[in-house]
Amino acid sequence: MRLVFAGHEMDLRRQELRRADGEVVHVEPQVFDLLVHLVRNRDRVVSKDELFETIWQGRIVSEAALSSRINAARKAIGDDGDRQELIRTIHRRGFRFVGEARELEDPDGGAASGPSPAETVAAVQTGPAAGGGRADAGVASPPLAGRGDTASRKPSVVVLPVANLSQDPDTEYFAYGLTEDIIRQLAQNPWLDVLSRHTAVQFRGRDVDAREIGTALGVRYLVQASVWKRDERVRITADLICASTARQLWSERYDLRLADIFDIQSAMAQQIAAVIEPELGRVERETAARKPPGNLDAWDCYQRGLWHLWGFTTPGLAEGEAMFRRAIELDPGFARAHGGLAYVLLQSAIMRDPEERPALIEEAMRCARRAVALDERDCMNQCVLGRVHTMQGNPEEGIAALELAIQLNPSFAQGYFALGHAMIACGRDEEGIALLERATELSPRDPHLFSFHDLRATAHFSLREYEAARNFARRAVRLPNASYRPFATLAASLGQLGRTEEAAPVLEELFARKPGYSCAYARGDLHFYVNDSLVERFIEGLRLAGVPEEAVPAESAAATGEALARRARPPAGAADATPMRGR
Repeated sequence: MRLVFAGHEMDLRRQELRRADGEVVHVEPQVFDLLVHLVRNRDRVVSKDELFETIWQGRIVSEAALSSRINAARKAIGDDGDRQELIRTIHRRGFRFVGEARELEDPDGGAASGPSPAETVAAVQTGPAAGGGRADAGVASPPLAGRGDTASRKPSVVVLPVANLSQDPDTEYFAYGLTEDIIRQLAQNPWLDVLSRHTAVQFRGRDVDAREIGTALGVRYLVQASVWKRDERVRITADLICASTARQLWSERYDLRLADIFDIQSAMAQQIAAVIEPELGRVERETAARKPPGNLDAWDCYQRGLWHLWGFTTPGLAEGEAMFRRAIELDPGFARAHGGLAYVLLQSAIMRDPEERPALIEEAMRCARRAVALDERDCMNQCVLGRVHTMQGNPEEGIAALELAIQLNPSFAQGYFALGHAMIACGRDEEGIALLERATELSPRDPHLFSFHDLRATAHFSLREYEAARNFARRAVRLPNASYRPFATLAASLGQLGRTEEAAPVLEELFARKPGYSCAYARGDLHFYVNDSLVERFIEGLRLAGVPEEAVPAESAAATGEALARRARPPAGAADATPMRGR
């Protein structure tokens, strides 16, 4: 099928937008899908809600994200927001394609045209059919080489039927739907083996020991949940339990007010799945870390690599790199091991000196592409590829990969964070802030949380909201695994605010964590930002706070930081108004 309009042609089979002269116009996948939907429904106004449901499958995104896609769609077909000759905004109602358009069959009769882009995305996101056995039973598997021998070591989990603690029959329907949605959300994590709903229905309404369920179903973990509704109040509890020991690993309670209980079913399932996934990852990493080195298989090496990676220390990154390389040696087809190696190389590039970065980022790109080649449906692999593109100064390419990562797994907090990073890198700060908010909502205890806050501070700094930047940088430095970078963001924000006394202890900590830090070094840190104003104001803020232009010997830097701190200290007996809690 082809759509022809206003000197343009959309080839749905090839997923291409072309001009009349045959030139291909590069557009992001969501922009392409949006154009297809508007053109096909040109006889009516398409509401914003319909676009959110069709293009994002109901995922929570900001109005700014929709506006960005509309603007990109207009630009791609030679329109703009002032003229609105083809895509018109209908105030308070939505959007309508107002140009003339024709739908043509492919020259071969359309036999190979396949589904529309939006239908393809919907098929990917719908995930597994709810058949018996594993939740991925109805999904076409990636090539066996992509899974590697390590696929059999995936942690297995069953979601027990959500218990309805109310007498309201509508709540029973909600509990059923919530069970389905949690299973569907968890099954979008390729590293988990999720059992289907029918497998666990035999335990519905029964008080059975977790160890008995684990033995009967052959799973490592159980997810239990309940819902209670009274008037306009709803309480949902969820627990993650180790099947071999019946030990509770995680528990959370959500108290909500609503008019319609079904309004929050999908959102709560996404929230619960988003929190459970990293908790399962944490347990797996800790289990691998306790194993004797001689007993490690590829999965254990991969989990140990993550355990070292999330510490964000230079020695830890080196250990993580060694573990990922060992996992690949044991199982060359283990896609996530290649993705993990790409990630640790990328983080090493961030932590090391600027002259070492190009080679590390180049190797990270090779590993990321290898991971995607082995398993392109793994959200983590797409995420790493997008992050490397961003660090190479190609944020638009990064955005395409990262949007695909989120389409593959709408509960993937790291994907929202990385997409926010790419948005801010190319100057789309408000969109970036919305994505970072979503990442934090989905994973409030994420091992990367200090980076979430630091990047949020950078976005506010870019918008010249220096007080907000200071506040989020403060949140970042208070986390135990924070690197030196949020201290630099905090110092730059305080410099722009003229608070040199408050900046003095921050600089002392910055120089202790990164000896030789300077304005020149910071410029190298920010090499991938295309917003020159942000970079120059950041450097100016550091300079005003007291960071030297060029690197100085470590002893001198420490002495400078200590001198600044002494100058900022209050007289003996006075209260310290700005204690540092970043260690």
